[in-house]
Amino acid sequence: MSNANGLRLQLLGQLFGRANLLAWGVLALALGATLLAWHNLRQSQSEAAARQLELLADELSEAIVQRMQNQESILLGAAALLDTSDEVSRDDWRRYAERLRLGERYPGIQGLGFSQVLRAEQLPAFETALRTEGFINFRVRPFGQRPLYSAIRYIEPFAGRNLVAFGFDMLSEPVRRAAMLDAARSGQSRLSGRVTLVQETHGRVQPGLLLYVPVYWPGQPLDSPEQRLAALRGFAYSPYRVHDLMHGILGGRQRELDFELYASPAAAAGELLYSSRGDTPASTPAAAQRQLELFGQSWRLHFHHAPGFLADAHRGESSLLALGGCIGLLLFFLVSSLSQRRAQVQQLADRITEQLRLSEERLALALKGSNDGWWDIDLKAGSFFASARGWQMLGHPEQGPPGFADDPLGWERLVHPDDLAAARTSLMQALRQGATYFTIDCRLLCVDGTPLPVLLRGYIQRGADGYPLRITGTTMDQSEAKRIERLKSEFVSTVSHELRTPLTAIAGSLGLINGGALGAVPAGMQQMLGIAQANSQRLSHLINDLLDMDKLEAGKMQFDLQPCALAEQLAEALASNQAYAAQHQVQLRLAECPPLRVRVDAMRLQQVLANFLSNAVKYSPPGAEVLLHAERRGARVR
Repeated sequence: MSNANGLRLQLLGQLFGRANLLAWGVLALALGATLLAWHNLRQSQSEAAARQLELLADELSEAIVQRMQNQESILLGAAALLDTSDEVSRDDWRRYAERLRLGERYPGIQGLGFSQVLRAEQLPAFETALRTEGFINFRVRPFGQRPLYSAIRYIEPFAGRNLVAFGFDMLSEPVRRAAMLDAARSGQSRLSGRVTLVQETHGRVQPGLLLYVPVYWPGQPLDSPEQRLAALRGFAYSPYRVHDLMHGILGGRQRELDFELYASPAAAAGELLYSSRGDTPASTPAAAQRQLELFGQSWRLHFHHAPGFLADAHRGESSLLALGGCIGLLLFFLVSSLSQRRAQVQQLADRITEQLRLSEERLALALKGSNDGWWDIDLKAGSFFASARGWQMLGHPEQGPPGFADDPLGWERLVHPDDLAAARTSLMQALRQGATYFTIDCRLLCVDGTPLPVLLRGYIQRGADGYPLRITGTTMDQSEAKRIERLKSEFVSTVSHELRTPLTAIAGSLGLINGGALGAVPAGMQQMLGIAQANSQRLSHLINDLLDMDKLEAGKMQFDLQPCALAEQLAEALASNQAYAAQHQVQLRLAECPPLRVRVDAMRLQQVLANFLSNAVKYSPPGAEVLLHAERRGARVR
């Protein structure tokens, strides 16, 4: 019992000890990054949802405005028909309406009508004329004496609800009268406020609207409101049941967002024309608002998120938190196990770090003391000049060797013979291509004949004709930089080897556990252990990649080329990456492969294919398919 307690205390000490602070820091960083990513994702999705709502609101508003403008065009055409003749017959009006195919092209319109304006003394003759057309019981409604009437003479389709509107005096109702007189005096189309149409004879009563276009007697002066009112013949108009009109305008768009339409900017409950949620407006504040100015009326639109809209917008946030937590725990345990080997790696890192620090310190001191040399070639004057530091870098006295000042090509004698051709080519290419800046990486010869690696940076000054006049630049000693590169390469190689041993142990342990060597794995842990094993294998591949890069740089990479069946190699690559593709919801598929045998290094081929496939999976959207295809091109296979 005491041994068990001692082991437990030892494990707790390792878990919470100072040596494990790095693992805790990684866990905190991973969780913090997860929370930050979740916050950014939530914010970006909220902004995207707001932008989408604004776009939908603009689209819906434009659809309403466009439809109402189309309705006005219909009425303007009807007014033009009336302007062409002093007497348009009922058949003419019917043929015009049928040609428009209102129900098919403009769903939601209740009808197309003409209301004739009559003075009191004209009323008896008007009613008599309508009775002679066959409407023996016709009378203008409502009954009563009024100085001015506007009786509905034509309305199409002349059936159903519209029959009750025949003969109705729209000037008898205040809301209609205000819109009609405004249209008559202004000569412009006018929309009425909210009314109840006389067509509401059965079924659910909907809010109603009417759009009026004034029609005047030909040849009458129309310069002032009074003249227009005196010349008024009647109105081409259309009645609308607002719910039917909205359904005809919007189609399926109302499923994407909810909205209310009010007949005034104040958006009072009594001015509600339409609500996608029914007659009751939404209780929550509007997420977006629009005001529409239509034919003398100001409409107010309030937009709300449809049910489920925000839930869909924030989909995936919980999965991100769960995934981030799992990755954080995986990194915690991985770093915690690697910290046991930290002392050896730390000692090596301290030694290399000290060397790097000394090198960087020397480099900083060199820069402070103008370590770089500079030079100037005057092509017009035919001269060459180098600074004192430039000559000192090569072991020459500050004034330089004799014979260089008057020779613009003297710099070529300072370049190592093996680098001269490449340096000359780079410079000539920059001169021919019209470049302004150039760099040349080469070696210069010191006084004792030893090469000095340098980086030449130059600026080409050109005349108005583009011809080079002067070349000025700097010489940077690259000796220290080359040495640092070697140290870095050694560091990468050493660290890669040091990481491989504990990582192999971890991957092996996870493999034994997943394989059931220690008993059946609980279902709740199996997925997490599988993810841990897959990621440890991926980390092992990354370490192998580092070692391969080290070999490539050192020129020690060897290939074991053997004849292999191409189809088997491609199938093996797909099988190896199938689990990674499943995590990203991407399908891997092998196209028809020619039955060929190729001479390759099988291990390196799998490594290359794994890199290609993992990149393809990583940058493919969920539900996509990655296709692996091979074809023969002569003696090669692509």
